[in-house]
Amino acid sequence: MPRTWTHIGRLWTNGEPFLAIDGAHRGAWDTDEDGADDFERILDMGEETSLTVGDGRAVLVGGDGVVRDDSWIEVFVSGDEGILAVVQAGGPDYRAALAAALRYPDGDDREGDILPVDSGELAIFSAASDGAGEYATPLLPPRPGPVPAKHGWPLSDIHPGLLIPTGAVRAYRTRIRLFTRIGDDVCFARWLLVPRD
Repeated sequence: MPRTWTHIGRLWTNGEPFLAIDGAHRGAWDTDEDGADDFERILDMGEETSLTVGDGRAVLVGGDGVVRDDSWIEVFVSGDEGILAVVQAGGPDYRAALAAALRYPDGDDREGDILPVDSGELAIFSAASDGAGEYATPLLPPRPGPVPAKHGWPLSDIHPGLLIPTGAVRAYRTRIRLFTRIGDDVCFARWLLVPRD
């Protein structure tokens, strides 16, 4: 039976990846602390899908420059299972491209690392920003609503992240599908955060 997805927010990327991290640990992500830039750590990660941040762990989601460089990354939740989907898509019909990305089978997706969320809040924000403080982007709560009909461009220079309550979920398994083409004119990348049993 196909999953039912609800759109809960969108994130703007200029090509940089996003971090998903327990909200309690986001303040440990610092893009310029005494010259030690956390963002630089990502550039040396290779095939790794997560990294230590303070006393916590973060996984990389979003930001596949092959799909699009300057791009929206759409975030969905499957209400029946609590799965989060972070999707970057391109195609002549944006809404149809997103739907195709969400329907695409996940059996061959790459297994990523486990993401603990002991605080009950999941923060998703640009890895080029601090997790908290003066140089952090604001984090918005989920805003369930219609799937955007067009890709479009942001209306502001401020690009918020998301702070998502996880309910009873205290850890997610990650499943990753990088650039994938469907037919001649649709492509996508997708990161699934699946509640861990």
